Amino acid sequence: MYTKLTYIKQLLILITFLLSNALCSQPPTYAANNFTLISVISPETYTNTYGDKYSGCWGWYQANKNKEYAIAGSASGTYWVDVTNPLTPTVSAYKAGKVTTTVWREIKTYQNYCYVISDDGGANSFQIFDMQYLPDSVSKVYDGVNYFKRGHTLWVDGNKLYVAGITYSNNTTSSMNVYSLATPSVPVLMRQLKTDHSFISYVHDMMPVDDTVYASCGNQGLYIFKFNSSAPTPSFTLLNSLTSYPASGFNHSTQLTPNKKTLIMTDEVPAKLAFKVISVSNNTNLAVMATAKQYSNTTPHNPFVVSNTLCFMSSYQDGLQLYDISSAASPSLIGYFDTYYQGGGNNNNWSGDNYDGQWGSYPYFPSKNVFALDQRNGIFMLKSHLYQNPNSNFSIPTGTCTGMTITPVNSSTSSTTYTWNFPGGSPSTSTLSTPSVSYSLPGTYTINLIAGNSTTTTAIQTKTIFISGANISTSYTNSSCGTCNDGSINANVSGGLMPYTYTWIPSGGNNSSATNLLPGCYTVDVTDANNCISSTSVCLNSTPTNLQNNNKTNLIQVYPNPSNNEILFNLNSSLNPNEIIEIKIINTLGSIVRSENLYNNQTLQRIQISNLNNGYYFLQINTSTKHYQSSFIKN
Repeated sequence: MYTKLTYIKQLLILITFLLSNALCSQPPTYAANNFTLISVISPETYTNTYGDKYSGCWGWYQANKNKEYAIAGSASGTYWVDVTNPLTPTVSAYKAGKVTTTVWREIKTYQNYCYVISDDGGANSFQIFDMQYLPDSVSKVYDGVNYFKRGHTLWVDGNKLYVAGITYSNNTTSSMNVYSLATPSVPVLMRQLKTDHSFISYVHDMMPVDDTVYASCGNQGLYIFKFNSSAPTPSFTLLNSLTSYPASGFNHSTQLTPNKKTLIMTDEVPAKLAFKVISVSNNTNLAVMATAKQYSNTTPHNPFVVSNTLCFMSSYQDGLQLYDISSAASPSLIGYFDTYYQGGGNNNNWSGDNYDGQWGSYPYFPSKNVFALDQRNGIFMLKSHLYQNPNSNFSIPTGTCTGMTITPVNSSTSSTTYTWNFPGGSPSTSTLSTPSVSYSLPGTYTINLIAGNSTTTTAIQTKTIFISGANISTSYTNSSCGTCNDGSINANVSGGLMPYTYTWIPSGGNNSSATNLLPGCYTVDVTDANNCISSTSVCLNSTPTNLQNNNKTNLIQVYPNPSNNEILFNLNSSLNPNEIIEIKIINTLGSIVRSENLYNNQTLQRIQISNLNNGYYFLQINTSTKHYQSSFIKN
């Protein structure tokens, strides 16, 4: 019999089931610091013998379509995932490998070609794909064993493809080969390392940069070779090696900073070995500057250097770390995102395989979104505010006048360096985040800001600014005598914004012309419609009666002019030494305001004028045989 109690019991069972399902379907929590998860997908259904689905990865930017693709090596093949919109990653293409349960698959790209290798046993192959038709499809252009059957890692340097840990179809091996990609779809073997250096039994990975090859040779250590690609017969020259160093083990992989001064190196076996920061400014003197890892049990796997100061590190159970390597002696952890929630230091669970978790990452997209591939959990798209393209942005005030101090408001983001250009301004350049500038003349000027950060990319913004104010030129008529008020000054104004207003000081009225002026100095202030004030001064004079004016009078130069402290002059050196010189200073009213005698005992004569009132003055100099005259302005 169906009772109310039975109904309640069944309802409770249903509620418990739904709650249990809801709890079980909750997304995992990923430990993170200074990183944001954008999205995660896992399209692979195959697993290998370790229970993993993915291994190596790379990325590709399709410039003609402005698209970004995450390329994921999986147990069964290769996935091309459109991550242009990282919130909604979409599988664009998939190509199966010859072996569908692989542990190793590695990928690199050159132009629109993708090179895929695997180091698993069985009927393996080297694959080449043409990606030009993405996002619709990729086409296979080669899948065979004519080059080799297996390879462990690969790297592209310029138009050359390096492949390490090679096994041929007849099961013979080569430590490292380099192929020309002059025709990208048909690589051509240029040289085998063993031809020149047969003592290297195995290369696990390599970092070739401009034909200098940093080769991680497993238990043999780190070796640096120079590939002489332009020689009639290409060959490898050994530059140096590092075989004994702190926390050494199976030398796994390296990455070089763009300035070629610092090498980041990992040792994979045994587990839990720190990565190394090595000074390689001089390849003849290698020095391990520091070792580092996130936790004592962390196993760094693959480094990815993005600038001279930043390195991403894929570290198995502890996921992805971001290190500041600006100081080679003290690398510091500044962010992390743990893609492997099942274990590791962030979850305080070190059970299971030390080599579970994140295999690699790709932080080289133009967007600065980061693709990380976890062997169990799939394709992660991440973002960090510490690794973003710089944004150049600023605003400038309006209605700015000549001579005013202007401080642009810098609103740039993800930027740490600034280069300002102020053509026509003072200063003309600045590297401050918020500089100040002024302009002495009105007009339209450009302001340019180049913003940058540790990713070594830059963003540029240019704006124009109108500096208001008037350009003033003057014409004048001197007063006819020291007490005559028949002088005049006319101000001719251009620039700024009309209408203008005029103010003459100490007298002269409020028009563009000032008339009925006595001898003296006058200043006109011109104010434009932006309330910007420009000024200029003119001194009117008459010839005082006290000033000598005859055929024996010579003109001399007085400097500086205008001056506020002292004036200097130089008489003819033919004068008799110690001859007495008479000095007179006369104002525009004809009054002698200073008279004194000097000895001609020095080439350059000085006269103090700091106690004179500002204005226009005449200088008269008399010797026993000659008379000199000049004029100056005291300001």
